[in-house]
Amino acid sequence: MKYKAEIFDIWQNLWKTVYEPLIRCRIDFAGRVDLRVLKRAVDLSIQTIPLMACCFSDSRNRPRWVEKNFTSEDMVRVFEADGADDADEQAARLFSADFDASKEPQLKILLVRRARGDSICAIVSHIVCDGVGVKEYLYLLAGLYAALEAGGPVSIPPFLPRGLQPLFKGVKLGEKMRMLRSKHETHGFANNKEQQGAGFDKNSREPRMETRRVSGEDFEALKSRAKTSGATVNDILMALYARAFCKNAGAEKIMLPSTMDLRKFMPAGESFGIGNCAGICMCHISVRAGDSLADTLSQVSGQMRRHKAGNAILKSVLLWGLAVRFLPYASLKRNFTKIVAMPLINYTNIGIIDRDLLRFGNLPVENAYMASPVKPGPYLQITASTYDGRCTLSCNFFGSGADAKWANALLDDMLAEIAALS
Repeated sequence: MKYKAEIFDIWQNLWKTVYEPLIRCRIDFAGRVDLRVLKRAVDLSIQTIPLMACCFSDSRNRPRWVEKNFTSEDMVRVFEADGADDADEQAARLFSADFDASKEPQLKILLVRRARGDSICAIVSHIVCDGVGVKEYLYLLAGLYAALEAGGPVSIPPFLPRGLQPLFKGVKLGEKMRMLRSKHETHGFANNKEQQGAGFDKNSREPRMETRRVSGEDFEALKSRAKTSGATVNDILMALYARAFCKNAGAEKIMLPSTMDLRKFMPAGESFGIGNCAGICMCHISVRAGDSLADTLSQVSGQMRRHKAGNAILKSVLLWGLAVRFLPYASLKRNFTKIVAMPLINYTNIGIIDRDLLRFGNLPVENAYMASPVKPGPYLQITASTYDGRCTLSCNFFGSGADAKWANALLDDMLAEIAALS
């Protein structure tokens, strides 16, 4: 069977000129993973999302998925760690690993054996799916693992279409034209003078992976503050990011994008397979000396409410779809970074990792979080994800020791302002 390269698959593949488009998830267990069961679960999961066992080829006029019949033997690797410190260091090092989506499978599962419990570092090609898609895949994998471990019947969901056509089901031409004429800023289709990078070393190839965990108590205080302010948790995390960035960069304004899951625009009852289905909302935020968190939050929540009020965010899907359809692929590939500008400062909230769906049978999960691709300077991205009432902030980049110090100061300032809410 041949699998079509969808328009956002092509989008993510072309970002390889800037960074390797890979999404990561770390899962820490309070026990030992059954390797045989895990490998069998991976093999079965390929029936639902066969692209994991394919390579992505853009060598012809149009990109395509190429079947390679990879199996779990190609995707799962086991690493033994001596002590707790060594295990954490090894997991962090493995977590920064990458792969070539044109030559290797689209999934790597790196299993670190620890004395007190194993860790899984799952690395998934962003060409296959976005953050929500990675969560859906991990839920699938956990469910298959649990069923196999229990020895009962195993139900394997079918492969579903991944195209974005359902987003526009019932949307007439006039409405599409209104979307195209809207003032919504499409993700990267124009440079913006408000952009400011982190000033990281552009030549450094040393991966840095910095994380901070927001405790359950502090996260409850953050949620409470968001609710009383008429905002969302996503809004307040964006506001905290903007404030910390401006403080450390000596800036007074920031253009900060936020990812929005477009699946909410799918018609009721419409099936959509594991894939890419995300849009970007741009927020222009000023942070002046003396501004309170409430001042910054008001700006963010107001802009985000306007973004969510209609369907103008689908403008980017329409534009990119037209580009893929009518431009010769060789030209699109050659000029990609000229017509598309990745925002220098990025933010993604992958949301809640559902503990009830991430159940690997009787094997308890102590913690889980997701992280964004490792980006080179001057790009900076913070990713938020929540598991079991605790939020993890992660920042992955290539940089020097000085760059790491800068990123850590930013994360520490965010955590300090969150702690002040308790």
